[in-house]
Amino acid sequence: MLQMNIIKKLKTSFEIKMSNGHGLLCHTMGSKTIVYDIKSWEKVAELVKPKNPGDLVFSRNDDYLYIKNALGTLCVYDTDTFQLVKKIQSNKSLKLTEGRFAITKDPFKIFDTVMDKNGDQLVAINIDNIGDTKVITKYEEKITIINYHQYIPSCDSHLYTLSYVNKAGNMYEYKLMKIKESTHEISLLSHPGLIWLSVIYDPIHDVYIVMQENYKIIIVDSSFTRVLREKALLSGKNERKPGMYFTYFHMSSDGKYIVVTYDEMILILRFEDFEVLRMEYISNACFAEFSDDHQYLLVGTWRNGYVLENNLQ
Repeated sequence: MLQMNIIKKLKTSFEIKMSNGHGLLCHTMGSKTIVYDIKSWEKVAELVKPKNPGDLVFSRNDDYLYIKNALGTLCVYDTDTFQLVKKIQSNKSLKLTEGRFAITKDPFKIFDTVMDKNGDQLVAINIDNIGDTKVITKYEEKITIINYHQYIPSCDSHLYTLSYVNKAGNMYEYKLMKIKESTHEISLLSHPGLIWLSVIYDPIHDVYIVMQENYKIIIVDSSFTRVLREKALLSGKNERKPGMYFTYFHMSSDGKYIVVTYDEMILILRFEDFEVLRMEYISNACFAEFSDDHQYLLVGTWRNGYVLENNLQ
């Protein structure tokens, strides 16, 4: 697969995550989350709460594993014993939405989205005391959607996409939203006419990498005002299948490679020139991510998951 050796083949893997210290690996299946010891590949835990797990995150010191499902239930496990230590779930007063959430340096304080009459709003949640939840945004635009992307250590900020129907009611407008972890201060960046499926900030080259619907990848400068480079990924020899759609993308921590996942294909690009180095048709692909030590490529599909030995030079 992708001209890499398969180190470990897993069952259904909607998402695969490795701990920051590279000691644990977990993946989500239809009804449970499985955790392995990477050195021995022995199963160390089989977590049945929450049902239908989606997003996985390890705390920054690896002491906790957070698992969130599509119904807004979040469970927090101690990674020493894998006992459930905290659980919150969506209710009438706190309507948590499906999707990714952000952890902070405090293991029991997170940023997540809740739903109100206009759509999504960003909140700071104290898992120890739900009554201490603070609403950060109060957007009044209709059909507001907030999607989380990543934590940017250099500015201690979390990156989101904010999208909403404009005042004329005839199109969506997109903005990048940054929230400073310590102060909750929000800044917005926009590029007229630019819309996207997902975006990540590349701290090595100080640029934003944007994925668009038309199988196009774009590099935008740090002020998010000038397009520096763009390329159509699926043209010529890299032909797409009818109806194929984007699911996920990720950049290696050394800034050299980008892996793009479509539901029927995975591409690995060289950042320098967007040259496609590896391409493989993989049915029902939903996730591909480099480990932060560059040793592995983690690939998830509806049928199987794969831990691959990264041999990119």
